[in-house]
Amino acid sequence: MIKKGLSLTVILLCLFVLASCSNDGYQDALDKGIEYLGKRDYHQAAIQFELALKEKKRDEDASAYLDQANHMDTAVTAYEEKEFDTSLESLNAVITNKSTLNTLQTEAKKLKEEILADQETTSSFEDTMKIVKELIEKESYSLAQKKLQLLEKSFESDNLLSSYQSELTKLTEQVDLALKDQEETQPEEKKVKKTEDKKTVEKADGQKTAYQLYQNGRYGFSMYYPKGLNMDTPPTNGDGARFYNEEFEITAFASHTNIINDEETIEMYYEDDLKSITEEIAYQRLTDDWYVISYEENRKIIYKRYYFNDQVGTTFIITYPASEQEKYGAITSHIAETFIPSTNS
Repeated sequence: MIKKGLSLTVILLCLFVLASCSNDGYQDALDKGIEYLGKRDYHQAAIQFELALKEKKRDEDASAYLDQANHMDTAVTAYEEKEFDTSLESLNAVITNKSTLNTLQTEAKKLKEEILADQETTSSFEDTMKIVKELIEKESYSLAQKKLQLLEKSFESDNLLSSYQSELTKLTEQVDLALKDQEETQPEEKKVKKTEDKKTVEKADGQKTAYQLYQNGRYGFSMYYPKGLNMDTPPTNGDGARFYNEEFEITAFASHTNIINDEETIEMYYEDDLKSITEEIAYQRLTDDWYVISYEENRKIIYKRYYFNDQVGTTFIITYPASEQEKYGAITSHIAETFIPSTNS
């Protein structure tokens, strides 16, 4: 009886020692896993939580921590590979889990903010690349070149965009080659610059019209308009001027572009103008950096020309009776030929 009692005691003691060792192994693995979480080594943390579960199967704490560590490990790996959607999905699983450690939840939110910012940057870059390709298809090479120069600056300041280098280089080479071909096959249009106030142009009736120079102080655009026209009091913001008599009117003004939309193009302005005109258009032309639209409305000729760059858009609008086309047609042409748009920012 004594031997049997002693044997039972030994067995119970061994079981107690084994249980203690098991608990020690569980707690040690759990503590190490939490420590790795603090170091943001989520892969090692997951390994430790798996060891803890081997020591204590179905343990709620170890299971929860393992799940969080796996999600964070997936999120970080996906972020490094620029798989933003996968990364955000894993981060949201951590953030919305009520059992998530506060420190881990903070890290998940921080990483999510970084990913959303990077996602916005790459999305904007890709949208501009798409616009460049559309401009190339339309043979608007000068504007495409300006957009590519802006992309190059963005690329130089952000390593996130390094994967686009090859495509950006190919587009730049394509545009440069197209512009070179244009220069070789087409004579460059030269703007006629006038330096005297008394320049004249002959009208259809044989008379000559004297012109004087107007130069805008705020935006720097300039034009020659017929002497003798009245001039409205300039607006307080200094964006332009209006000249007129009883039948002829010129309005010229400028404004900043890329305010509402950072990726504005001349095509956007052109299409908006066309949509706003309900009358039949007599003449229209779109180039890389300016367009003209002319039509008749209420027995008046309306001639609008718009110049676009990435900082400023310059407009002049001429209105006169349709019955006086012979009288004012040459004057309109002269103003269009000598108009110098803004290059200021």
